[in-house]
Amino acid sequence: MTDPEIRHLLFARLAKRKSFLESQLCEEVPIQNGLTRADVVFCGKRLECFEIKSDRDTLKRLLSQGWQYEQSFDRVTLVCATKHLNKAFGIIPKWWGVLEVSGSGQLKTVRNAQANPYVNVSGMADLLENQDAREILQQFGITTGIKRMHHEQLRKTIAENLTLSQLRDATKNTLTQRQLSRWRPSEHVA
Repeated sequence: MTDPEIRHLLFARLAKRKSFLESQLCEEVPIQNGLTRADVVFCGKRLECFEIKSDRDTLKRLLSQGWQYEQSFDRVTLVCATKHLNKAFGIIPKWWGVLEVSGSGQLKTVRNAQANPYVNVSGMADLLENQDAREILQQFGITTGIKRMHHEQLRKTIAENLTLSQLRDATKNTLTQRQLSRWRPSEHVA
């Protein structure tokens, strides 16, 4: 199965949640100004990341992606082809969820995601583009010098002034608004 096909399976599963809205799904979310990208982010009560690894993918980048995800998201789930399962369990933390994608196109829960013990304000701020970070700071009355700040300075200022809960709510809103104008890989099934 291809990445877009797996996304459709994942979206169908997420759509079964009681409070699901399609607008809560974000694709290809850049982290650290695009250094890493989260395949799918669900902006519900929590920020949930879903990393997709199809049969065509490798797990080479999973360790570095995982480090960033554990700083930025409340929960993380690996959605992977059966062939990746054994190797993936040697890479991902025990609190990550795992969904197996079978060759017949079924999603099977192997392990449910648990609360991420490492998520933090600074890491979550990495989900914001610089202009988004400035707008959030302005919403909280912080305006001094922010126009000239680069990403690292904005991230530090957010970490010094916002709680994780405040940033989570602002980030969910920002990501869903940003997603409305972006290209979505799921719209182009091969």
